Amino acid sequence: MFRDFNIKPLVAAMAAASLLTACGGGGGGSDPAPSTNNPSQNGGTPDTSGGNPNPNNPGNQPDTSMTMTCADGSDVQCSGSTVLLSDNGVTLTDSGVQVFSRTTSDLADPIVDKTTPIGMALFDRPAGEPQPLADVRVRKDATTGLATGAALLLSNLNMSWDGTTDRPLIIETFATEAGRVELNTAGALARSSLRPTSDVAFYNFASLGRNATQANYANNSYYPRSATSDCTPVSTTPADCETSGISATAGDWSTSETGRLPSWFGGSRLHNDGDIHAGDIPGAVGTGVPFPGSKGYRSLDSWNYQYANLSSWVTQDTIRMAEWTGGSGSDEHNTGRRGVVAFGAVTDPTLVPTSGTATYSGIVYGYYATSASVDPDVVRGTATVTVDYGTRNVTVSFTNVIRYDATGATVPLAFDTAVVQGTGRNANYMTGPINAGTFTGGLSARYFGPIVSTGSTGAGPAEIAGAMRFTSGTGGAAVIGGFIARKD
Repeated sequence: MFRDFNIKPLVAAMAAASLLTACGGGGGGSDPAPSTNNPSQNGGTPDTSGGNPNPNNPGNQPDTSMTMTCADGSDVQCSGSTVLLSDNGVTLTDSGVQVFSRTTSDLADPIVDKTTPIGMALFDRPAGEPQPLADVRVRKDATTGLATGAALLLSNLNMSWDGTTDRPLIIETFATEAGRVELNTAGALARSSLRPTSDVAFYNFASLGRNATQANYANNSYYPRSATSDCTPVSTTPADCETSGISATAGDWSTSETGRLPSWFGGSRLHNDGDIHAGDIPGAVGTGVPFPGSKGYRSLDSWNYQYANLSSWVTQDTIRMAEWTGGSGSDEHNTGRRGVVAFGAVTDPTLVPTSGTATYSGIVYGYYATSASVDPDVVRGTATVTVDYGTRNVTVSFTNVIRYDATGATVPLAFDTAVVQGTGRNANYMTGPINAGTFTGGLSARYFGPIVSTGSTGAGPAEIAGAMRFTSGTGGAAVIGGFIARKD
């Protein structure tokens, strides 16, 4: 199963290497470098203090629900579809917290390698612009936590096909059958049959060119399909499969009272978003469909308990496409984004204890780049969280952090950090700065599940999970990651 999504699947890498030549030319415009100092302030006031923003300050908190409501039904857990605000650089949504990064090689002028973006830097968009959002949705077994379906919705990632507007919403379900997915008026996922390539009223690039409806060229799954492909696949892998779907493995938390290993689910898909070969273009390039991965790939990797989930995701996309810009194609290139989201069935804030203590144990997981110019390593370690509900002080500790690969090499990411839990409607939320050695950044977390009295420590929410991001004062080292833990 595909667990380490820092390593691209071979077919994705091979497809990506040919994107600029196999199915179209270059693009126009440039990819403006986003600010990394202006996190989302949608719904709150900017955090400019550089310290703890005080979760009790009404001026720095959203006037909205802080609990989970999922458009796809009561059996689904989701991170929320609205950016509320950012504290310490970590984005807060209705039922989660999240962080983002982007590749850096594609910010060069000129770009040296237009096909393979590498590097990692923290990612925000300037205040006033639409803020990045990852809306993760999962349907899973209530007892084992095993996922039976998942969706990754990504928006406002500063990726543009035409050099002017953000590309359409990404909706990735890792579906193994041909079809199309959209959102209905209630915001729920809605699948439909894939339009035939001859439907040039839908695939209207044939008549409108760069003014065509971009959304019609996004979120289509083409395989398995009897139609031929206009473009020649770049590997010997059969071009009849975009994804093997979602895989899942149970953790020991569901079978042992002392078990703290979360369950896991994940998947990857070779996508074609923005490829005009989705429909026939009479007199130009003929008929057919794109080959898998003609415009990039996506992956989702998630650890989960009964109520909480910690997901990491990756998307690589071709932007500034010649077909959509109408330009020479000299600026067409591939770019990438990563993110980490902690989300789930958030604890009712009115039920969070106001006295007593509890500890939580679990894992820390994320991406660590030793400099902005190199690809990050996937890292994993042990997470321990100590909560004093009376003082609302929360200490998060990471130990035994290693590269999550065959080397198992130790990385210098073991540290403690303190955050402050909110009160009232924000009692299920906590945030604070990270100042550990040369690392500076922030961490936010949420409580998940009902209040439980079982275990070796005091009564408290069943689970906790959070997201973090920080940089080093030297060398451009950066981390995005998170943790997930259950009450001891």
